[in-house]
Amino acid sequence: MRPVSKRNARLTRMSACFAMMFIAGVSACSSSESKNPSRDPLALETNIEAGLMPSNAQRGLELRVLTVDDSENRVARYLSAYEQSIGSMNSEDVQRWRAWGLRLVVVPIDKLETILSNQDHTQAAQVRWMGEFPQWRPIIRTGEIFNNTVRVQDGDVALYQTLVGRPRLLSRVWTVPEVTEDGLKARLHMDLAIQMTRPQRSNRWGEIKLPTALDEGDLIEELRISPVFDSNAALILVGEDPLVSWSLTDSNGALTDPGEEGTSIGPRTPQTRTLGQQMLSTPGTGYVAPGIRYVPPKKVLIVLVPKADGQYRLLGPTTTPKGTGS
Repeated sequence: MRPVSKRNARLTRMSACFAMMFIAGVSACSSSESKNPSRDPLALETNIEAGLMPSNAQRGLELRVLTVDDSENRVARYLSAYEQSIGSMNSEDVQRWRAWGLRLVVVPIDKLETILSNQDHTQAAQVRWMGEFPQWRPIIRTGEIFNNTVRVQDGDVALYQTLVGRPRLLSRVWTVPEVTEDGLKARLHMDLAIQMTRPQRSNRWGEIKLPTALDEGDLIEELRISPVFDSNAALILVGEDPLVSWSLTDSNGALTDPGEEGTSIGPRTPQTRTLGQQMLSTPGTGYVAPGIRYVPPKKVLIVLVPKADGQYRLLGPTTTPKGTGS
């Protein structure tokens, strides 16, 4: 065998080093890309995050998630009659959620199926029985915020907030009593909040404790609400521009401006989308042109159906009649 010269051996080692550096660089690039994926602005990432609960309970919360085609403002046309319906919720709380692009609508339970069946579903509906859960639980997870910026509409003034993390909807639910003319009735108390989750770091040497949902990110204090429901109504959460009024929807599904008849009520110039719009809607491509794939606008409907039938009974201490012993 011909001996290898020192020069050739040195070149071989240098080539091997360059090859290892190249492979390491490629893997580092691919790793960084996987950690920071670019979100498709036309895609929706809305999923039920909560686990399954036993379905034999008579009281609690049923959760439905529908992704629908919102062409010709279909969602607005079917919910416009209930735009001002807020049930037992405080009007200031509802307006504050609306400013963030999160519209809360209370719908009579006997009208719910008609409204939902008239939507154009783009994928199968997600349905989950949640029951009662007195501790905060994440129930809906959505995609990341584009450029970490959202618009908050305070009347005619647009404010801008920087949000870091991934938004999700938290809830906790339990039965409470309410005194009525027919006696003590069961009602469902529901806490709702929006949380911005942040990446969790494992601490092997830190204090060991049982993590909770609140440990995974900060709540947006303006977006907390505590309505009480019976079984006669459902709550629908929709992402919508605060400037859009559903009550001004005409027979063709167009949204008109109260000041200028026949014009669009939406922002006249492109604006930063609100938190609710980024969480629960996509604008689509907006037009049809040769050679360009048309993507319709879509909305996600978060439907919360409370179950609180029956009497509410308080069990007092038992007493033993005199003379009967213990």
